[in-house]
Amino acid sequence: MDRHLWISFLRLVDQGSDAELQARKEQLLISLKELSIGRGSVRSDVMRVVRLIDDELLARRHLAQRRKGRR
Repeated sequence: MDRHLWISFLRLVDQGSDAELQARKEQLLISLKELSIGRGSVRSDVMRVVRLIDDELLARRHLAQRRKGRR
């Protein structure tokens, strides 16, 4: 992925809601299946983005649980 796509993705991670991130992840996975991308740099870039989205969603859930615990 080029620099501008990464910047756009990082902006989505920073400003997007959980629902937006989940929707984008699902769109990416559907696109991989529809396009029959089995190997190569495109698939690895897409899977890296999916993993980063998963990491972000998990971190947000963890922070939410910690905030509830402090109250």
